[in-house]
Amino acid sequence: MKIFKHSILILGLIVLQGCSKDVLNQTPDHVISENLVLNSVEKLDKLLAGTYNEVSRNTYLGRVLYKRAAVKGTDFRFVETTYNPRNYELIAYKYEESSNSSGSCEDLWIQSFKSINNLNLIINNIDAAEGNAAAKQEILGEALGLRGMVYFDLARTFAYPWIKAGASSQGLPLKLSSDEIVTERSNLGATYDQIISDMKSSLDLLEENSWDQGSTKYLTKTGVKALLARVYLYKQDWENALKYSKEVIASRGEDKLMGVNSYVFEDYNSESLFELSITSQNSLGSNGLGAQFDFKNGGQGDIIATQTFVDLLDAYEGDPRAALLEEDKEGTQHAFVKYINRSGGGGLSAHNIPVVRLSEMYLIAAEAAAHGAGGGEPEAQDFLNTLIENRTTDYSSNQATETGEALKERIAEERRRELALEGHGVYDYIRRGKDIIRPTDEHVNTGVDVSNLDIQATDNRTICPIPASEVEASGMQQTEGY
Repeated sequence: MKIFKHSILILGLIVLQGCSKDVLNQTPDHVISENLVLNSVEKLDKLLAGTYNEVSRNTYLGRVLYKRAAVKGTDFRFVETTYNPRNYELIAYKYEESSNSSGSCEDLWIQSFKSINNLNLIINNIDAAEGNAAAKQEILGEALGLRGMVYFDLARTFAYPWIKAGASSQGLPLKLSSDEIVTERSNLGATYDQIISDMKSSLDLLEENSWDQGSTKYLTKTGVKALLARVYLYKQDWENALKYSKEVIASRGEDKLMGVNSYVFEDYNSESLFELSITSQNSLGSNGLGAQFDFKNGGQGDIIATQTFVDLLDAYEGDPRAALLEEDKEGTQHAFVKYINRSGGGGLSAHNIPVVRLSEMYLIAAEAAAHGAGGGEPEAQDFLNTLIENRTTDYSSNQATETGEALKERIAEERRRELALEGHGVYDYIRRGKDIIRPTDEHVNTGVDVSNLDIQATDNRTICPIPASEVEASGMQQTEGY
């Protein structure tokens, strides 16, 4: 049922629902909704397919979130090009967000709530829709899981991390109904409770994975468990982070990890737990991820690795991740090309977008155990070393033996190598309460007079302000510090 070409029918509805910047206050056109969407399982399924597409747009996972995560961290920088950096992207890079000039934050906020509004229509109307009961259960399970994921991405971008003030910190406005008007922000505890509730409800509805080739382009039971492991990691609930990551590992296993001779980011590779399908119909071309990091064949290539990151990749003998470094616009080998057009694909970004992979589960399990969950540090070392053994030809020299804080730092370092350009970057610094240090001599040739390179993890500019248009329209409370 989930064929993206059928989503064309629903795009008009999606645009009508999401074109206003006053996203949380908008009221869906119920006449259009009832006629086109709400009365049958088949039509709700098309709306779900269209929502997967909305999540993959350049204003959300298809560019903004992943690029922002990269350039606000320590391992990547902008380089001057004909097209970029654009001013709204430099605002993020330089930590110059403000309530009236929030860079790409406003686009991310709007696109996220467009997706939430569509998911709410599905969730609120699936029970009464005509159609097959099993199909209704599957659609509802996916919609709940996706809503939890979108709210999580909003939480880690627009709310201070759990480590700062825990549950009492500012959270998000929780819009859970298609016709609901929400202007009050919940606290962070309530926000995480809703995210976890959505994902657990999703688990109860989804069937076990088939693992057929391409099945992970939809949110599956294992994909939801992987996202839950990530959510609990950010919430610093180490026991649950370990629980769900271990369940995912048990269902896939070490043999599904890419190795030194098989580290290729092809669509639906062996590590895929959830990835967004990009086809010729929804390819973003020069606005997609591939074009941001690679300048070949007309790509923009305006994000390249710092020497700090290159040195990280050079630390292990035979590390396949180092082989992803290619020539960049400056003539050095600092272009990190993880996203490659599939053979015969059109455009500059004809590749799927990985959302969560098996290797992340090993790293989450290692970090949770290092914080005392499960078997503690010995178990943390085991999970970390399983991954390292698949990333070097000289395991004996690179095996992790650290303990205490050194072990936690080693895990964080491995996350930087393994999950680069996959939407983690600066978020890992923020959630761990670690300051971001960016040497001046590594951040050159940006085309601007760079400032604010170093930033404290507790600085308000590490997170996005609520868009001024939203605050003005609804009276919503602005983020503390803005």
